[in-house]
Amino acid sequence: MYKPLNICKKTRTLPLVLLMALSIGFFASQASFADESAAIQSMAKIMMGLNHNPSDGEKGTLKGIVDNKSASKHEQILAQSMINLQHKASPADKEKLSKIMNDNSASAHARDLAGIIHNLDHKPSDGDKSKLEKMIH
Repeated sequence: MYKPLNICKKTRTLPLVLLMALSIGFFASQASFADESAAIQSMAKIMMGLNHNPSDGEKGTLKGIVDNKSASKHEQILAQSMINLQHKASPADKEKLSKIMNDNSASAHARDLAGIIHNLDHKPSDGDKSKLEKMIH
């Protein structure tokens, strides 16, 4: 006759507690990734159509990212650098962008966007536009 193992309640609940903790961590990380993606996507869309500098409406969108407390520091720097664009990034912004480009804690898209802004000459190159397309989708 079959006898079920006598497993105490603690050992049965431990895996459930671990599963719940991992799930919460996973969804929290996805939420922060989604927030970053929204800001990065907005900036990538602006860069795709950029010709010399952002329009007043686009600057308003970028200012919203700069002022957004939930935006990452990298996103805020990228947005402010885009607001400051006058055909090219300023030397002060290029210094900040270089730091993002070399910061492994920044997302790959943030590093790519920093490189695009850093190297901008009036408008993004065809290669840059290919990278921007990937950020949008």
